[in-house]
Amino acid sequence: MELQGKTVLVTGASSGIGKAIAVAFAQQRAHVLVHYGKNKAGAQDTLDVVKTISSGSLHQADLMNRDHVAALFADIKKTAQTIDVLVNNAGDSRPGDINDDEVWDYEYKNIFLSAVQVSRAFLALPSTCLRKIINITSLYGNLPTGEPHYLQYSAFKAALASFGTTLNKSAAPKVIVNAIAPGYTETPAWAGAPSDVIEACARATSIGRFVRPKEVAHAAVFIAENDALVGQVLTLDGGTSLVGMA
Repeated sequence: MELQGKTVLVTGASSGIGKAIAVAFAQQRAHVLVHYGKNKAGAQDTLDVVKTISSGSLHQADLMNRDHVAALFADIKKTAQTIDVLVNNAGDSRPGDINDDEVWDYEYKNIFLSAVQVSRAFLALPSTCLRKIINITSLYGNLPTGEPHYLQYSAFKAALASFGTTLNKSAAPKVIVNAIAPGYTETPAWAGAPSDVIEACARATSIGRFVRPKEVAHAAVFIAENDALVGQVLTLDGGTSLVGMA
Protein backbone atom coordinates (compact mmCIF):
# COMPACT_ATOMS: atom_id res chain seq x y z
CA MET A 1 0.00 0.00 0.00
CA GLU A 2 1.23 3.43 -0.95
CA LEU A 3 0.45 5.66 2.04
CA GLN A 4 0.62 9.07 0.42
CA GLY A 5 -2.88 10.51 0.23
CA LYS A 6 -4.38 7.73 2.33
CA THR A 7 -6.56 8.44 5.38
CA VAL A 8 -5.36 6.90 8.64
CA LEU A 9 -7.24 6.77 11.96
CA VAL A 10 -5.03 6.38 15.03
CA THR A 11 -6.91 5.84 18.28
CA GLY A 12 -5.34 7.01 21.53
CA ALA A 13 -3.02 9.40 19.71
CA SER A 14 -2.54 11.95 22.51
CA SER A 15 0.86 10.67 23.60
CA GLY A 16 3.36 7.85 23.58
CA ILE A 17 2.98 5.14 20.95
CA GLY A 18 -0.20 6.62 19.45
CA LYS A 19 1.38 10.03 18.95
CA ALA A 20 4.50 8.51 17.38
CA ILE A 21 2.37 6.43 14.99
CA ALA A 22 0.28 9.44 13.97
CA VAL A 23 3.41 11.45 13.19
CA ALA A 24 5.03 8.55 11.31
CA PHE A 25 2.03 8.22 8.99
CA ALA A 26 2.03 11.98 8.46
CA GLN A 27 5.67 11.67 7.39
CA GLN A 28 4.42 9.35 4.66
CA ARG A 29 2.07 12.16 3.58
CA ALA A 30 -1.06 10.41 4.83
CA HIS A 31 -4.06 12.35 6.15
CA VAL A 32 -4.16 11.51 9.87
CA LEU A 33 -7.30 11.39 12.02
CA VAL A 34 -6.05 11.98 15.58
CA HIS A 35 -8.36 10.38 18.13
CA TYR A 36 -8.32 11.02 21.86
CA GLY A 37 -10.46 10.08 24.82
CA LYS A 38 -9.68 12.61 27.54
CA ASN A 39 -6.30 14.22 26.80
CA LYS A 40 -7.35 16.94 24.36
CA ALA A 41 -4.20 19.01 24.95
CA GLY A 42 -2.00 16.06 24.09
CA ALA A 43 -4.06 15.26 21.01
CA GLN A 44 -3.89 18.87 19.87
CA ASP A 45 -0.10 18.75 20.23
CA THR A 46 -0.05 15.60 18.09
CA LEU A 47 -2.22 17.27 15.46
CA ASP A 48 -0.01 20.34 15.45
CA VAL A 49 3.01 18.16 14.65
CA VAL A 50 1.04 16.23 12.02
CA LYS A 51 0.02 19.47 10.29
CA THR A 52 3.63 20.64 9.97
CA ILE A 53 4.18 17.61 7.73
CA SER A 54 0.86 16.63 6.19
CA SER A 55 -2.83 17.11 7.04
CA GLY A 56 -5.14 15.84 9.75
CA SER A 57 -8.03 16.47 12.10
CA LEU A 58 -8.97 15.97 15.75
CA HIS A 59 -11.66 13.56 16.97
CA GLN A 60 -12.87 12.78 20.50
CA ALA A 61 -14.74 9.68 21.62
CA ASP A 62 -15.04 7.30 24.55
CA LEU A 63 -14.42 4.08 22.63
CA MET A 64 -15.93 1.97 25.40
CA ASN A 65 -19.27 3.58 24.56
CA ARG A 66 -20.93 2.22 21.39
CA ASP A 67 -22.86 5.46 20.82
CA HIS A 68 -19.63 7.46 21.02
CA VAL A 69 -18.03 5.18 18.42
CA ALA A 70 -21.00 5.71 16.10
CA ALA A 71 -20.75 9.47 16.61
CA LEU A 72 -17.00 9.35 15.95
CA PHE A 73 -17.49 7.73 12.56
CA ALA A 74 -20.39 10.02 11.71
CA ASP A 75 -18.07 12.96 12.39
CA ILE A 76 -15.29 11.47 10.28
CA LYS A 77 -17.68 10.85 7.36
CA LYS A 78 -18.31 14.60 7.14
CA THR A 79 -14.83 15.12 5.69
CA ALA A 80 -13.55 11.66 4.68
CA GLN A 81 -15.29 9.20 2.37
CA THR A 82 -13.44 6.24 3.84
CA ILE A 83 -10.54 5.28 6.10
CA ASP A 84 -7.69 3.32 4.54
CA VAL A 85 -5.78 2.35 7.68
CA LEU A 86 -7.08 1.88 11.23
CA VAL A 87 -4.61 1.70 14.10
CA ASN A 88 -6.31 0.39 17.25
CA ASN A 89 -3.95 1.80 19.85
CA ALA A 90 -6.26 3.21 22.57
CA GLY A 91 -6.39 1.50 25.95
CA ASP A 92 -4.55 1.57 29.26
CA SER A 93 -3.48 -1.07 31.77
CA ARG A 94 -4.76 -1.71 35.27
CA PRO A 95 -3.31 -4.27 37.68
CA GLY A 96 -5.62 -6.99 38.91
CA ASP A 97 -5.85 -10.62 39.94
CA ILE A 98 -8.47 -13.21 39.10
CA ASN A 99 -10.86 -11.97 41.81
CA ASP A 100 -10.95 -8.33 40.65
CA ASP A 101 -14.34 -8.23 38.91
CA GLU A 102 -14.19 -4.47 38.39
CA VAL A 103 -10.89 -4.77 36.53
CA TRP A 104 -12.22 -7.66 34.43
CA ASP A 105 -15.15 -5.51 33.33
CA TYR A 106 -13.04 -2.41 32.72
CA GLU A 107 -10.27 -4.08 30.76
CA TYR A 108 -12.71 -6.10 28.65
CA LYS A 109 -14.32 -2.85 27.49
CA ASN A 110 -11.12 -0.80 27.49
CA ILE A 111 -8.77 -3.18 25.68
CA PHE A 112 -10.94 -5.59 23.72
CA LEU A 113 -14.51 -4.44 23.11
CA SER A 114 -13.45 -0.89 22.20
CA ALA A 115 -11.18 -2.20 19.42
CA VAL A 116 -13.90 -4.58 18.20
CA GLN A 117 -16.44 -1.75 18.02
CA VAL A 118 -14.06 0.57 16.16
CA SER A 119 -13.05 -2.23 13.77
CA ARG A 120 -16.69 -3.03 13.05
CA ALA A 121 -17.42 0.62 12.18
CA PHE A 122 -14.28 0.72 10.03
CA LEU A 123 -15.30 -2.41 8.12
CA ALA A 124 -18.75 -0.92 7.45
CA LEU A 125 -17.25 2.02 5.54
CA PRO A 126 -17.51 1.79 1.75
CA SER A 127 -14.29 1.17 -0.15
CA THR A 128 -13.13 -0.52 -3.34
CA CYS A 129 -9.45 -0.43 -2.34
CA LEU A 130 -7.30 -2.53 -0.03
CA ARG A 131 -7.46 -1.38 3.59
CA LYS A 132 -5.53 -2.29 6.74
CA ILE A 133 -6.15 -2.73 10.46
CA ILE A 134 -3.18 -2.66 12.83
CA ASN A 135 -3.89 -3.65 16.43
CA ILE A 136 -1.45 -2.59 19.13
CA THR A 137 -1.37 -5.52 21.51
CA SER A 138 1.41 -6.12 24.04
CA LEU A 139 4.23 -8.43 25.03
CA TYR A 140 1.94 -9.27 27.96
CA GLY A 141 -0.62 -10.53 25.44
CA ASN A 142 1.78 -13.10 23.98
CA LEU A 143 1.14 -16.52 25.50
CA PRO A 144 4.57 -17.16 27.09
CA THR A 145 4.97 -13.65 28.50
CA GLY A 146 1.69 -12.75 30.19
CA GLU A 147 2.01 -10.73 33.39
CA PRO A 148 0.13 -12.24 36.37
CA HIS A 149 -0.12 -8.89 38.16
CA TYR A 150 -1.87 -7.54 35.05
CA LEU A 151 -3.97 -10.63 34.42
CA GLN A 152 -6.94 -8.95 32.78
CA TYR A 153 -4.81 -6.69 30.61
CA SER A 154 -2.73 -9.66 29.47
CA ALA A 155 -5.81 -11.76 28.74
CA PHE A 156 -7.60 -9.15 26.65
CA LYS A 157 -4.48 -8.15 24.74
CA ALA A 158 -4.17 -11.84 23.83
CA ALA A 159 -7.82 -11.83 22.81
CA LEU A 160 -7.21 -8.77 20.64
CA ALA A 161 -4.35 -10.52 18.86
CA SER A 162 -6.51 -13.58 18.24
CA PHE A 163 -9.42 -11.43 17.08
CA GLY A 164 -7.26 -9.69 14.49
CA THR A 165 -5.66 -12.85 13.15
CA THR A 166 -9.00 -14.63 12.85
CA LEU A 167 -10.71 -11.61 11.28
CA ASN A 168 -8.49 -12.02 8.22
CA LYS A 169 -10.33 -15.24 7.36
CA SER A 170 -13.44 -13.23 6.55
CA ALA A 171 -12.04 -9.76 5.79
CA ALA A 172 -9.07 -10.49 3.49
CA PRO A 173 -8.22 -9.71 0.76
CA LYS A 174 -10.22 -6.47 1.01
CA VAL A 175 -9.01 -5.76 4.55
CA ILE A 176 -5.78 -7.13 6.02
CA VAL A 177 -5.25 -7.26 9.79
CA ASN A 178 -1.97 -7.48 11.71
CA ALA A 179 -0.74 -6.53 15.16
CA ILE A 180 2.30 -5.14 16.95
CA ALA A 181 3.14 -6.40 20.45
CA PRO A 182 5.46 -3.83 22.05
CA GLY A 183 7.55 -4.71 25.08
CA TYR A 184 8.66 -2.19 27.70
CA THR A 185 8.27 1.11 25.85
CA GLU A 186 9.14 4.70 26.79
CA THR A 187 5.67 6.15 27.30
CA PRO A 188 4.05 8.48 29.86
CA ALA A 189 2.57 5.40 31.55
CA TRP A 190 5.99 4.82 33.12
CA ALA A 191 6.23 8.33 34.56
CA GLY A 192 6.74 8.12 38.29
CA ALA A 193 7.74 4.46 38.27
CA PRO A 194 10.56 3.70 40.76
CA SER A 195 14.02 3.86 39.22
CA ASP A 196 14.82 0.31 40.29
CA VAL A 197 11.76 -0.95 38.37
CA ILE A 198 12.79 1.00 35.26
CA GLU A 199 16.33 -0.39 35.51
CA ALA A 200 15.09 -3.95 35.97
CA CYS A 201 12.86 -3.69 32.92
CA ALA A 202 15.71 -2.26 30.83
CA ARG A 203 17.92 -5.15 31.92
CA ALA A 204 15.22 -7.59 30.82
CA THR A 205 16.04 -6.80 27.18
CA SER A 206 18.87 -7.67 24.83
CA ILE A 207 19.39 -3.99 24.00
CA GLY A 208 19.67 -2.68 27.56
CA ARG A 209 16.93 -0.09 27.19
CA PHE A 210 13.23 0.45 26.63
CA VAL A 211 11.72 0.33 23.16
CA ARG A 212 11.17 3.82 21.76
CA PRO A 213 7.73 4.89 20.51
CA LYS A 214 9.16 5.85 17.13
CA GLU A 215 10.41 2.27 16.72
CA VAL A 216 6.86 0.99 17.18
CA ALA A 217 5.69 3.66 14.75
CA HIS A 218 8.20 2.54 12.11
CA ALA A 219 6.82 -1.00 12.47
CA ALA A 220 3.27 0.28 11.97
CA VAL A 221 4.26 2.01 8.74
CA PHE A 222 6.04 -1.14 7.55
CA ILE A 223 2.96 -3.26 8.23
CA ALA A 224 0.70 -0.79 6.43
CA GLU A 225 2.95 -0.71 3.39
CA ASN A 226 3.53 -4.48 3.15
CA ASP A 227 0.57 -6.21 1.52
CA ALA A 228 2.00 -9.72 1.94
CA LEU A 229 1.95 -9.55 5.75
CA VAL A 230 -1.34 -11.07 6.92
CA GLY A 231 -2.56 -12.13 10.36
CA GLN A 232 0.77 -11.68 12.12
CA VAL A 233 1.72 -10.36 15.54
CA LEU A 234 5.04 -8.53 15.28
CA THR A 235 6.70 -8.62 18.70
CA LEU A 236 8.86 -5.53 19.23
CA ASP A 237 10.35 -6.02 22.67
CA GLY A 238 14.09 -5.45 22.41
CA GLY A 239 14.64 -9.12 23.13
CA THR A 240 12.66 -9.47 26.35
CA SER A 241 11.05 -12.63 25.01
CA LEU A 242 14.53 -14.13 24.82
CA VAL A 243 16.05 -12.72 27.99
CA GLY A 244 13.06 -13.19 30.28
CA MET A 245 10.56 -10.90 31.95
CA ALA A 246 11.59 -8.41 34.62
